[in-house]
Amino acid sequence: MQKPLVTANTRDRLFVLERFGISSIGSRLFLAVMLPFCIGLAGLGFVLYKNFENDKLLHLKTETDIIVRELDAELRTSESFLKSLVVTTSFLQDSGERSPTSYEKLVLAFMDARPKLITGFGIMQLPQGLVDRQWFGSYIEETQPNRGVTLSNDPKYSLVELWQVDKYPELQYYKDAVKANRYFWSKPYINDVYPIPLMTFSGPIRDRNGKLIAVMNGDINIRDLSNISNSSHSGFIDNEYTALVTEDGTFLSYTPDPTKASKLENIDSIPTLKSVWENIRQEILQGKSQGYLRSDLTKSYWVYQKVPSTDWIMLKSVSYKDVIEPALLISLSATFSAGTILSIVIFLFVRSLNRRLKPILDVCDATLSDEETPIYSNDEINHLSNAFFSMIKRQNSLLEQLKLTNNHLIESNRLKDSFLANMSHELRTPLNAILGLNEGLQEEIFGELNEKQLSVLQTIEGSSNHLLNLINDILDLAKIESEQIKLDYKPTSISRLCETSLTFVSQQAFQKRIQISCVLDDELPELLIDERRILQVLINLLNNAVKFTPEGGNITLEVRHQESNCVLLSITDTGIGISPENIKKLFQPFIQIDGSLNRQYEGTGLGLALAKRIVELHNGKIGLTSTLGVGSCFTIELPYLQKESLPELLSNVSSG
Repeated sequence: MQKPLVTANTRDRLFVLERFGISSIGSRLFLAVMLPFCIGLAGLGFVLYKNFENDKLLHLKTETDIIVRELDAELRTSESFLKSLVVTTSFLQDSGERSPTSYEKLVLAFMDARPKLITGFGIMQLPQGLVDRQWFGSYIEETQPNRGVTLSNDPKYSLVELWQVDKYPELQYYKDAVKANRYFWSKPYINDVYPIPLMTFSGPIRDRNGKLIAVMNGDINIRDLSNISNSSHSGFIDNEYTALVTEDGTFLSYTPDPTKASKLENIDSIPTLKSVWENIRQEILQGKSQGYLRSDLTKSYWVYQKVPSTDWIMLKSVSYKDVIEPALLISLSATFSAGTILSIVIFLFVRSLNRRLKPILDVCDATLSDEETPIYSNDEINHLSNAFFSMIKRQNSLLEQLKLTNNHLIESNRLKDSFLANMSHELRTPLNAILGLNEGLQEEIFGELNEKQLSVLQTIEGSSNHLLNLINDILDLAKIESEQIKLDYKPTSISRLCETSLTFVSQQAFQKRIQISCVLDDELPELLIDERRILQVLINLLNNAVKFTPEGGNITLEVRHQESNCVLLSITDTGIGISPENIKKLFQPFIQIDGSLNRQYEGTGLGLALAKRIVELHNGKIGLTSTLGVGSCFTIELPYLQKESLPELLSNVSSG
């Protein structure tokens, strides 16, 4: 069997597109979202590019700062080391030590603590400065051919006893130290003895009287500065390199070509870097110690930072290619991925929307009656809107019909209540006549009667009284339902009310050997109630308690004063109890919880419904808690008023 070319989902989409075309809400939604999103993607790509560029520059700054901090720490360590040599030398001099051997041991002792940046160090005395002879200049340096004695613990270095003392003042760093009278780093220079680029930290050594007795010096091989820069190179980017230059532009380190630092060439010797260096010097002269700039000439970004303890400047460069290409790749990948994901999401949403709209549109069309004209719309939302207002119009029409029907029902209910009230009156009249004639017959006014006749008359009397009570309950319930009942409020003593109610059931309880007790709080307030109606409620509840309590049981009438200006009356029995599922329907009229009970216990199901409505007319509450086979407790909560407010309320009731 050939498979269908169009699936159900496709048919749903085609249905909407065929019906509304490009004006379909799905089509318009797709265009409305994708157009600004494409513009947003371009902006997102630009933002991603700028963020990546800023991150790369921040990375360069961080790398440069790490190199500068490492170099500055090495320089400060070297200075501290050399100054410690000065302090120790001064101490020996002040202690009166004049032996050259002691000073040689001092220099050798400092060898183990030598910083890795120091390639040579020592002390050179003035004539008759530290020792008594003319031939002394204790100095440790990297091993050179025929220079000094190789150290046993480090063969790379040797201890050198320099030339005659009277030759020392001819050395440039010696003359500079004496002239400056302070410690300082010399400018880079090529050593005359062995042609390597050096920088010397030198300064005067004086005795306790301030007399110049020697000059301290320590050398840095500029080649070692290049090693520090190279060791800090990240290696992740091929076109990234560093350079260390003095304030006048002399190379101390240049990773692309280390020979330029060995020859102490100037940065101006590289034409492409000359303009970059001029811009950096201009910013440094303005007081900046670090920053970055872009150079279109070198096609790279430059980060610079001064070394705090010197006038050197560390430069770090990365090419445009290494920044732009990854930035473009990341931004394009991110925007393309976001665009693809959004397109898929919108497509799935539109498909789901069309699938959901089709049955709704079909239902809208199906709900139109034959008399209504079909709905024509440009899109789904307009179609749904028109259908909605059409249904609202129809609903208003149905509400009008429902209102008329409801008025008819209200009128019918009113007529029913009126009928019940009238019929109750009409039924009580012949019943009262029957009861009167029955009473005359029992008193043998119309002649003597035998026992069988008296028994029949008593049965007629009981049935008539039961029917009369039923008619009275129906009449009261009808009055309450039709809001025709009027309550006769007056101050009533609670204790007297309870005593009266117990009198009505005492004989019936006595016959079943049921013990009735009454528990009252002290100083109970008077209630403003319709005494006859509340008494009717109490008698009804007490009668039920006696009816459903087996012989030998207990019934307790208890009255408690509540904190919420209420009085709580509770009637507790040890009767048959009521199951939880039957409690809710207990207060409904004409309902007994178990039809089988009708054969054992008399009742119409009106008493509790009537009691509930009478209590609610007094703004009170009636409740029940019960356990099947254990007993029940009916509670009545009635509000009371303070004595000082009773006259005002009574006047309002009488005037109403």
